[in-house]
Amino acid sequence: MGNALLVLHALTPVHTGTGQAVDVVDLPVAREKVTGWPVIPASSIKGVLRDACCSKDPRHGKAFGGPDPGDAPEGGSTRHFAGNLLFSDGRLLCFPVRSFAGVFAWTTCPSALERLARDCRAARLEDPPRLAGPKDLSSVLVTESTRLRDSGDRVILEEFDLKVADPRVDELAKDIASRVFEDENWRESFVSRFAVLHDDLFTTLTETATEVVARVALMDETKTVRPGALWYEEAVPAESIFVCPLIDAGRNGDDLVGWLADQTILPVQIGGNATVGRGLMRLVLNGRELRGGGEG
Repeated sequence: MGNALLVLHALTPVHTGTGQAVDVVDLPVAREKVTGWPVIPASSIKGVLRDACCSKDPRHGKAFGGPDPGDAPEGGSTRHFAGNLLFSDGRLLCFPVRSFAGVFAWTTCPSALERLARDCRAARLEDPPRLAGPKDLSSVLVTESTRLRDSGDRVILEEFDLKVADPRVDELAKDIASRVFEDENWRESFVSRFAVLHDDLFTTLTETATEVVARVALMDETKTVRPGALWYEEAVPAESIFVCPLIDAGRNGDDLVGWLADQTILPVQIGGNATVGRGLMRLVLNGRELRGGGEG
């Protein structure tokens, strides 16, 4: 199977935090230094995949690294080695935004699409269709079957009133949908909600349209807020889509990516707050959802 493109689709809000407060939000999400877009660290992706896969299979060690799957040397300590699967950070491809019509839009931008093309080349997959993108911040590119158009040529996302511009992006939307969803109904839904924004507007929305919730800790006796135990926490909204190229280092003859595709991996939990339903994500490998096929 060789290399692959791993897609992470958020089923619930996801909080992969930095643990540092930079504003009124006490626990912000992790963000790229250069773009400011939310990101899922490669160590988080690797860790949850390692945990989801079967540790009894010796190829588990070959894939993710760690103790030598063979016996320890006589009278010596167990040897450790690097994994053969190389992970990248999960980089943002589509960010969900409230829409006046059609409920919400899966938005992206030319810079995110350029990185998708680069990741596809790294995974030795076919590039997505090329796109120039909107010429200004007040324009948006949508598909012919879009649900987002309010009336005439207007699309309203959050507080931004945008004008539909040419060209239509059906071919691009269908290409991305095929990488994220197996179900035809979901593919059609994605295509009808797909929108390409100017880079600057996309960046603004990733900064202002995340979820920020107040969290508290209660005292057991009175069920009132514990003094000082009020904090604000940021999360990337449900329906966000991230991509991560997955590279087989080729240090042995096994098809580790193919092995990974056969593991029983249901939606995984990434980031914090698992007990309150945060961080559930679907994993899709080269267009195939990782929901099981082998013994795991």
